[in-house]
Amino acid sequence: MEVDDANKKPRSVMASDREWSMVRSRARSAGMSASAFVIERALAPAAVEPEKEDLPLAVRRRAVVDQRLLVSAERVRFEQEGMGGIWRRLAEEAEASVAAEEREG
Repeated sequence: MEVDDANKKPRSVMASDREWSMVRSRARSAGMSASAFVIERALAPAAVEPEKEDLPLAVRRRAVVDQRLLVSAERVRFEQEGMGGIWRRLAEEAEASVAAEEREG
């Protein structure tokens, strides 16, 4: 929906300093002004509802066990090859990445 800039008017929104900082950061990452970012996001088509988890509990449990087994095996392999420090650094980076995503919401 293209609108001529001449038809645009100043508007006001209410946001906490933290919220507005996040909006500005995400807008910068998208190469947009905060105003254009807010409008684009607000007018975007509604997201498709995620499909309901339909895997049986036993299958989901097996996947979690297998994933943990693989992570444990890799950690042991790193330690046996004298690269325990690298493993710990990678784990810290992964934790920081997840924490950053959680903060951004």
